Amino acid sequence: MKLADNIYTDIEKKKSFNKKLSRIVKGKASVPFFVVTLPVFSHGLLEIYEYNELLQHFYRNMDGEILVIGISDSRNGAKQLVADILEDHLDREGGLLWP
Repeated sequence: MKLADNIYTDIEKKKSFNKKLSRIVKGKASVPFFVVTLPVFSHGLLEIYEYNELLQHFYRNMDGEILVIGISDSRNGAKQLVADILEDHLDREGGLLWP
């Protein structure tokens, strides 16, 4: 699993956010939280996963690397992050995410 350069988050406590980042980098299980990723498979725009799901054997042995671009404590928060990411991209690029 790889982290994007700029991570979107709705987590207000820096210590909590940094702890979650550390868990992702180390590939360690954690108290449940949600991550927004680029598509793990070839279809879709953005995907939301409960972090511990991505630690399963199936995901660890995939050919491609999973890129995390957002972190939230709740599924609803992750949905809002997806909306924020799409809105920011459309404002910046004025077009589609991928050709």
